[in-house]
Amino acid sequence: MTTNNPQPQDEFYVNYLPMPRSWSAFLLKFLPLLIAGVLIFAYILPTVHDQYNKGGFSKRTDYLGYLVANPVPHLIVPRPGNTEAGADYSYYLLAAGNKAGPPKKVMEQAGNWVTLTGLPIARNNLTLLAAFKAETAEAPEGFDLDLKGKSLGEFTVEGEIVDPKCYNGVMKPGRTKTHRGCAIRCISGGIPPTLVSHNAQGDTIYFVLSDLEDQAVNDRVLNIVGDPLRITGEVVQFGDTFVLKADPETYEVI
Repeated sequence: MTTNNPQPQDEFYVNYLPMPRSWSAFLLKFLPLLIAGVLIFAYILPTVHDQYNKGGFSKRTDYLGYLVANPVPHLIVPRPGNTEAGADYSYYLLAAGNKAGPPKKVMEQAGNWVTLTGLPIARNNLTLLAAFKAETAEAPEGFDLDLKGKSLGEFTVEGEIVDPKCYNGVMKPGRTKTHRGCAIRCISGGIPPTLVSHNAQGDTIYFVLSDLEDQAVNDRVLNIVGDPLRITGEVVQFGDTFVLKADPETYEVI
């Protein structure tokens, strides 16, 4: 038996033939919805994703400071104006623009006053500069350079080791394997390891880690990055920054 109504034919996409009309109509409707969904997802996800807290980036800035290599690369920057109520200088940790310590051409200027061009990455009262270049500069007048710091005595501190670059830059997630893997990569590349701790009031306190000889501990802590630790050592204050001096062999996993 025959019929005058032709049977419908399925339309298949073949990459070397023109796209079927039904497929074109579907994609014209679907793609805008997909793009809108991705944008909405990207906007909402950071508000619910597991992280420590918000960090922030600023634009590239020039800093006049004294460049120091040990125990970790850092820049001592005098603070302008009346500083009687607080520290008279800022202590900025240094890194490169990627997952590494500051560039060799920058650290060649260590021990000098320099004008350093860097990108500040901040979280709470911890700031790291992604350093790009440094040029020798004249020392400022009337500034008493403090390279020894003030010993506050021996303390036992509990916390975890992070890298202050991705941690400051809103590392997500803020814990588990992804967080740990990122921190290990940064610290192995030369970014200063930092202990994040919390006091009884819930305030976050950061301790730059050093051994007893004022040397970096990067390659000696890679296997315990991100683990809960207890460290007993001497705390030395540099401005508003604390350095915790202890033998990495005595770090206790809790």
